[in-house]
Formats: sequence, C-alpha cells, structure tokens
Amino acid sequence: MEFDLKQLRNLLAIARHGSFSRAAAALKMSQPALSNSIVQLERRLHARVLERGRHGAQLTQLGQLLVRHAELMEVGLERAAEEIRTHERAAVGPLLIGVTPIAAAQLVPRALRLLRQEVPNLSASVLEMAFADAMPALLKGQIDLMVGPVGVYAKVDGVEEERLTTDPFTIIVRSGHPLQRRRSISLRELADAAWVLPNDQSAFHHQLEALFIVAGVPWPTNAIVTNSMVALKSMVVHGDGITIIPRQLVALEREAGLLHCIDLVEAGAARALGLSRARDRKLSPLAQRFAEIIRTCASEERARSRPPAKGRELGNSHMRTKYSVRARANGSRHL
Repeated sequence: MEFDLKQLRNLLAIARHGSFSRAAAALKMSQPALSNSIVQLERRLHARVLERGRHGAQLTQLGQLLVRHAELMEVGLERAAEEIRTHERAAVGPLLIGVTPIAAAQLVPRALRLLRQEVPNLSASVLEMAFADAMPALLKGQIDLMVGPVGVYAKVDGVEEERLTTDPFTIIVRSGHPLQRRRSISLRELADAAWVLPNDQSAFHHQLEALFIVAGVPWPTNAIVTNSMVALKSMVVHGDGITIIPRQLVALEREAGLLHCIDLVEAGAARALGLSRARDRKLSPLAQRFAEIIRTCASEERARSRPPAKGRELGNSHMRTKYSVRARANGSRHL
C-alpha cells in the first residue's frame, strides 16, 4: 500500500496540536482542506484514524501506529536535510551522540578527539540527555548512539545495550576537608554527615539508594539535593558537605586539586557505562567508527585502572618499555 506523505504529515500535525483548527493554523492551510486530507487517508485505509469529538480529535489505534511511523519519517527527512547541508560545507557527518554527565566527562571527549584526528572535517553534536528522553530519541533516529549507564533501568524494546567499562562510586570531599586523610570509608561512618546529593531525577540516584540499603544506612535527610552536576560539585568545593560521585565525573577537579576521592568499602559501589543503540537501525559509517573508537578507549581505561597482579612480570624488556611509556603519558602510576 502506498501512502501520501502529505496526508501522514497532516495526521501528525493533528496528533500534536489536538484539534483540526490548531493543526490547520500550524500547517497554514484551511480547516476544510485538512479535514478532506484525513477523509481521503481513511478511505484509502478503509478504517478510521481519528475519532472526532467535542474535545478535539483523538487517535484510534491505527492512527497511533501511523503517527509513530510519520514521526520516524519526519526525523529521517530532517537527518537527510542535515547531511546534505553538512556535505555542502565539505564536512563529514553529522554524528549525533547522546550522553549522561559521566560519559561526557572523559570517555566521549577522548573518543571524539581520536575520531577528529581521523576525520578533521567532522561535524558532530553531543547532547546531554536523561535516560527517559534518550531511548525514544534512539528509536526515532534523533541520535545515533547513547553513551551512559547500562543495566540500571528496565530493558527498552528495540534498544540494545553494550557494556564498555565500570566506574566506581567514591566519596568526594573538598581539598582540605577533615576526611581527606582517609583512604577508604564506609557509609555507616557517614550516617551523620552533611550530604550534597543528586535528586530522584538524576540517572544514578537509584543506584545510590541501593548502596545505602546494602550498607544498612537510611537515605540521608541532612542533605542538599540538586539535579545539576555542576551545582553539586560546586557546593562540595565551596563547603564542608560530602557527596558520592563516579570517579570519572570529577577527574578535572581532582587534577586541579579542588576535590579529593575516598574509596567506598561497600560492595557493588560501581556503575556500568556503555553504548545504547536502536537494534533495527543501521549505523552510519561515521557512527560505526565512533563506536569502535570508544570501545578501544574504554578497554584502555580498564587496563589503566586494573591493579597489577602480585608477582606478575612482563615478558620482555620491550613490553616493559611500552607499558612504562603509556603509564607516563597517562600520568598514572598503575597500568
């Protein structure tokens, strides 16, 4: 069955605006012409796509199905137009990556730096997104890949996850804080601490709640909560409060000497990061290459953070030199 793209566009407008009159105004066409377009669509299908009533137009089940595909078609055309504009500028892309704050802190920037070395005229966008917004964006093709937590939320039909690395949660305090001398600490010892914590809209709030439950410590009531990672870190830098954050998220502040990490002794105090993608949508060559590069970056990150096995020696002087150079280049004393 062939569809009239204009009719699908008109149905999508009605679904978004909730009435024929508002949709007609948005489309800059008369209401009778819009109504006639939907009548023709329903005749073609031999079924109703809208229920018209006093309170506006409501989609039928068939109408909902058509609107879903109309949205995919709309996004596809927008992406095609964007690729044409990019091509006209002699650039390569666009590459659209969704991220959470943790992925945006280190992993994604490193991967993009390497990709840009291969593709100097790269055109890419990095969009910070909540999980609930990222999954529909993946399915509609509004983003190519999502880099963020995996295994935290329920599986989404049509989306597949790939684990890349694990980032440990750590207690974060300002430089000079009385706790800075501690190398490790338990949540039980911090029951009365002044906390700065993410609110329940954040991506890792539920994981933090689970940590407190496992430790047998109630969720802190003596806390300032925020949905802003920038505000959370700033409040710790400029105050005596403490927080729990994945280590990667404060890498820059640690290097600048503003924040200090203290290991958590609780089991399971780690967060899995990975790639999410739409299962039935083929990645562009550029998105595929980005995925390959970020896998390599994650593998190298795991190798750097893995403690050396006791008594294990590298097989030859060549390998010792190779790893020594890598360790110096990354500013790390552990491989």
